[in-house]
Amino acid sequence: MDLDEINRSKMKMFSDSINEQAEREIAETAEIIRERKNATGIEKEEAAARLELSQLRHEQAVFEQRYKKEMSRCDFETVKAVRIYRKELVDGFFDEIKQELSAFAKSEKYADYLRRSLEKAKNALGENCVIVCAPKDVEKVEKLCKNEVRSDNSILLGGISAANEENGLFCDFTLDKALTDEKSAFSDKKELRL
Repeated sequence: MDLDEINRSKMKMFSDSINEQAEREIAETAEIIRERKNATGIEKEEAAARLELSQLRHEQAVFEQRYKKEMSRCDFETVKAVRIYRKELVDGFFDEIKQELSAFAKSEKYADYLRRSLEKAKNALGENCVIVCAPKDVEKVEKLCKNEVRSDNSILLGGISAANEENGLFCDFTLDKALTDEKSAFSDKKELRL
């Protein structure tokens, strides 16, 4: 459904309706003018007819302006509703992914993920980096490495982050960060913009 096409169609129907009504009123006014021409004061009647015609045109312009304003408001409301609906869909989609990541963090493959993340952290920051993980993962991580392990309550899904405090460097391999980054990248796709 193309909103612009619908709006153009509605605008054309509205414009045709206004023009048809204006034509009828012009015809009626023209008929009145013809009848009055036969009477006295032809010039006075013509001036009155011109005034009536200009008033009709003014009313038509005012009505068209109101219509355009209303169509603009409707377009805005439609776009707003579409954005709200799209946000609900995206949030629902990422809630499902979050549940899948929570299930992954409880699976046997999770230890391999932690091991790979630890290797990446050590390669990036050095062997003496401090490992930070969720409180539920402290024991698992301590079994996988000899580094200092700290817990962080802000890590909800799992994974690790690492810090080299001497050099002020930090790496984040948490599932929380990965989910946040994917959600941000997903929303920035040009295909999803209005």
